Formats: sequence, structure tokens, C-alpha cells
Amino acid sequence: MVLSELAQSADRRIYPLEFHVDYWDSLGWPDRFASRENTARQGSYGRVFGLRGLYTPQMIVGGTEQFTGSDRIRADAAIAHVLAQRGTVRLSVHARAAGPGAITLDFAAVGAPAESVLNVAIVERSATTSVSAGENAGKTLRHANVVRSFTTTPIVSPTGTVLVALPASLARDPAELIAYVQQKSADGVGMAVLAADRAALPLL
Repeated sequence: MVLSELAQSADRRIYPLEFHVDYWDSLGWPDRFASRENTARQGSYGRVFGLRGLYTPQMIVGGTEQFTGSDRIRADAAIAHVLAQRGTVRLSVHARAAGPGAITLDFAAVGAPAESVLNVAIVERSATTSVSAGENAGKTLRHANVVRSFTTTPIVSPTGTVLVALPASLARDPAELIAYVQQKSADGVGMAVLAADRAALPLL
């Protein structure tokens, strides 16, 4: 799987995120990581890109290029193009405990333009799913950087804090926080990724 390979990359400038959508749940095995919100977010990208429908696997790089997620050559080219750009925004984040089941994220987004947003993803770096029905029945699927919660906050100041709830079922040991600045599109969904950073989750 291309995303899994990217998640194992030694290049810390790459921040893969795996969003599970819920429109395949009718095949007989509901995906425990899927959500309606992830499907809605993919739909928003689809409208911006002018796509006629949703599909998987889909990969979006830099918020501005989309293609079939199994295309490693295209993925490598798109990532190289993004990394070659000289960014004007600098993001740094730090997570601290905020009581049971929540953390506070302190961030500094220097140079973030007006109408940009801070997206915060809590991810499990590795997970598996045993499929009981459908075309993958009997298989064990391996996942990387699965998004378990996702928070979007408007950036109104270069520095700020965000309260982030942690899913009760989150496997803490292989988990981390990935945050990134995006510019909002006409329908309010972030598109171009301007900066990113990651942070370890604090002990609660």
C-alpha cells in the first residue's frame, strides 16, 4: 500500500493521513475507523476538483492534486513537487494534557494568511482490521496513520490553543498528533496545505 510505505519514510517532511470513508459499510462489514465526516470531507474535495463521484483509494497531496492512491509514481512526483516549494508559513505545535480524554494543543502559525484554518488530526500509526464479509472476507487489512479524530479551527492569530478530544478507543502507544495549515476554499473547506508539524501525545 502506497500510503503505508510513505508513513514509514524517514523523511519527516511527509505527513500521510489515512481517512476511512463509510460508503463501503453496506458490503457487510462496517469499518470501525470510517465516519460520515470523512466521507463529507472527501466529497468537498471532489466538488473542488470537479469530480463526478467519489472513489477509493484516492490520494490528495498538498491539498491541490488528486489521483488514484495506488499510483506510487504519481505520488512520488506530487510529493517531490510540494516539497520543492519554498513555503512562507511556519507551523509549530506542542500538546499538553487537559484532563481525562482531552489535550490542549498550543500552536504558532507564523505567516498564516487570512481565512486559513488549522487542521488537527489524531492518528494511530498502525492498526489492523479482520474482514468478515464482502470481497475481502477472511483477509486482514493493515493500516497506517489512521485518522481517529479531526478538528478544524480558524486561525485568527499567529498563536493560539485548540482543545482536542481523544477517542476512548484510541490505541495510545502507536498514536500521535499531526497538524497542518490550509487555506479555505469557496465552500469553507481547506485546500492548499501551507505548513505542517507533528507532536507526541502527552501522558494523561
